[in-house]
Amino acid sequence: MAMFASVLTAKDNTGDPSHGALKNPTDYILIWTSKGLNVSQHEDGYIWLPVSPDGYKPMGHIVTTSPEKPSLDKVKCVRSDFTDLTKVDKWIWGHKMDGSSSMVNLHSTKPKTIELSVPTGLFLARNGSNTHELACLKMANNDPYTAMPNFDQIIALIDVYAPLVYFHPDEQYFPSPVFWFFQNGVELYQAGQIPSSVNYDGSNLPSDGGVDDAFLDLPSGEEDKERVKKGFLPIALNYVHVKPALGGTCTDLAMWLFYPFNGGGKFQLGPFTINLGKIGEHVGDWEHITLRINNFHGNLMEVYLSQHAKGKWLTPNEFELINGTRPVVYASLHGHSHYSTPISHVHLTGKLNLSDVRMLHDEFQKMNISSKSWENFFGFGVRDDAAKSNNVMDLASTRSLICIDYMDFGMEPWLNYTGRWGPKITYDLIAEIVEITHSLPDIVKKLGMKLLQMLPAELIGQEGPQGPMMKESWAGDERV
Repeated sequence: MAMFASVLTAKDNTGDPSHGALKNPTDYILIWTSKGLNVSQHEDGYIWLPVSPDGYKPMGHIVTTSPEKPSLDKVKCVRSDFTDLTKVDKWIWGHKMDGSSSMVNLHSTKPKTIELSVPTGLFLARNGSNTHELACLKMANNDPYTAMPNFDQIIALIDVYAPLVYFHPDEQYFPSPVFWFFQNGVELYQAGQIPSSVNYDGSNLPSDGGVDDAFLDLPSGEEDKERVKKGFLPIALNYVHVKPALGGTCTDLAMWLFYPFNGGGKFQLGPFTINLGKIGEHVGDWEHITLRINNFHGNLMEVYLSQHAKGKWLTPNEFELINGTRPVVYASLHGHSHYSTPISHVHLTGKLNLSDVRMLHDEFQKMNISSKSWENFFGFGVRDDAAKSNNVMDLASTRSLICIDYMDFGMEPWLNYTGRWGPKITYDLIAEIVEITHSLPDIVKKLGMKLLQMLPAELIGQEGPQGPMMKESWAGDERV
């Protein structure tokens, strides 16, 4: 896999010889060595953690091929007031054997305070005993916007990097513009008030209440309700929020898509795929894709794909790219989670014990169905199907800038809406589970009923969501 990697270097401009910005470590601690282990290597490797002087923090490790401690002037530690806390990010590599001294996991790190702190590009090595001690750099300039792109550059970045989103051939519920949703009979419900229509721009939506103080719902007429559920792809919009990331060294382009309706999902139980019926359905569905772009070079570093209540960061080389720069993204059937590949994806909720696996295997074989897709599947969870069709949304040509954090920008009134974009769905969950499992063999039905009740609420989607500005990722980092 091709890697995008850069490591910051620094010099001391404080002019303070006794309390400068950088100081040598006082010692090193050996975190891990490959010596004597059965690993593929040209030479033995040693990973060291610098021991910093009082008032200073280590930024990263030193790797050597010698058991001798590195020279104390090999690396510098940074004065604490120039540092910030980090958290563990992506797993890079690991080695595990019996005994903590031979176990190691390497991770990238990222700042906890993402707006004003900068990752160094170094890695964190963790064995069975050491705690997380590495820091990142804190910006001395408290303005994270100094290196951010101007308006014309933002448009250029969207044109070059915006994804194309493909929908499943069986998709029934497509995105629409928010104004189309409002114009087509959607109603606002508030406690103690008669349901009312919504203005074209959402200017009559409450902006100072709690999440459960108001909700939107589909038109009451059955024909209009079914029509609005389907959305209107030909004029759907990509709502773009531009914000700084990683201390202003990067720009995040968060691209939000609105769906009037989220359809029912599927549940994978070993080899059995169970349609969940109305479980998972809800009015109003906000999904997004975030492009993280390096402000120094203008290159696309990562792409975040929302998937249910969380999501994943992927590198550009993990996508099919149109024109070499534009990722191809697939929206899952009915649920609209985003993926980089057109296959079935299962969000594992848990593992099955060996006796359940054998039982499911035997029952599946009795049905005389030939399939190899489940042979190595030993768990259960929500299943998302993604595939390419002729229905596609070009996020470059459908862009609508709704917020640029560092520019005066007239935001749409509906962004400030504090209620839900759909009602809470109330139904007898047990009765629904009985209904959807009735056609399964009795022994499978019993297991399915037990496991379906273990699904977390955010995966079965029993209530309408809040809008983009009310989500934690609007002002913070993405959930993974």
